[in-house]
Amino acid sequence: MTMDNVDNIFDDEDFGLETPIVDIVEPTHVEPSNDDFFTAEDTVITEDGVLDTLLKTKGITNSKVTILDENNEEQEVDFYGLSKEEQLEILNSSEESENYDLDDSEIDLINHLRSNNLSVTDFLAQYREELLAEFQQEVEPSYDIDNYDDQELFLLDLKNKYDLTDEELQAELEKELQNEDMFTKKVTKLRSEYKQLEDQYKANQQAEFENQREEQYNKYANTMVDVASNISDFHGVFLEDNEKNETLSYLLDLDNSGSSQFSKDLNDPAKLYEAAWYLRYGKEAFQALENAYETEITRLKKLVDKPKAVVQNSKNKITDINQLY
Repeated sequence: MTMDNVDNIFDDEDFGLETPIVDIVEPTHVEPSNDDFFTAEDTVITEDGVLDTLLKTKGITNSKVTILDENNEEQEVDFYGLSKEEQLEILNSSEESENYDLDDSEIDLINHLRSNNLSVTDFLAQYREELLAEFQQEVEPSYDIDNYDDQELFLLDLKNKYDLTDEELQAELEKELQNEDMFTKKVTKLRSEYKQLEDQYKANQQAEFENQREEQYNKYANTMVDVASNISDFHGVFLEDNEKNETLSYLLDLDNSGSSQFSKDLNDPAKLYEAAWYLRYGKEAFQALENAYETEITRLKKLVDKPKAVVQNSKNKITDINQLY
């Protein structure tokens, strides 16, 4: 068959080069499969990436997340290697659903800050003011006279100053109450006077206490000085004057709190035990040392006092007789 025998299909009118009719097909939305959600290839991890920024708000950097495996052990994995459900669970997590290992007190503090619209600085400043107010309340002096109300105080003062019957006291009170403003001024003045009397009484009591304590301390100090003067040695160990003075200073010198170094050391359990051991076994220990020392001295003296003689050998050489033994 030759080419001439083949009909030219392009000569057919049905296949003319007219403008073809093309149907426009709208693109359809394709749901992602359950096997894949976000992948590293689909999302470029950059600092400006929306997804990466969202992950950072969840505490996830470089797409690394920590999960619990089937053995309930922590394992670090890549976010983009997780399933769709796991990725969504992480992205949908909120601060309210995470406790960040906070205990109840820490959670209560955070809730308190939020509910009162306080910053940490505001909270600390408020807390400081509360502490100062509480401290001032604690150091504020209390007075017994404050246990009496105004009318009781007025009657108490009248009874202390004048020999009045109960009926007379009540009559005076009723007369004063006819002018309440004047009555309040009088009672306020009375209360101030009684507080001054209480202050003076407490000051006198404190001074008397200090005097008694000073007398006791002086008596104790004089006793210790007498003891130091009368003791010349401890179990054969001679005491120098400077040692006696240092020991007295250790016992008697007081700091601002009124405590000596000796009393403070006795509050140390180790030093207290050491002092107890010395009081129980110190004499025996010194005696053992003294006996050992005297034994050694006696032995050395015998060696020193051992008689020496010389002999002349056949070659006219001097020889120590001690070398013969």
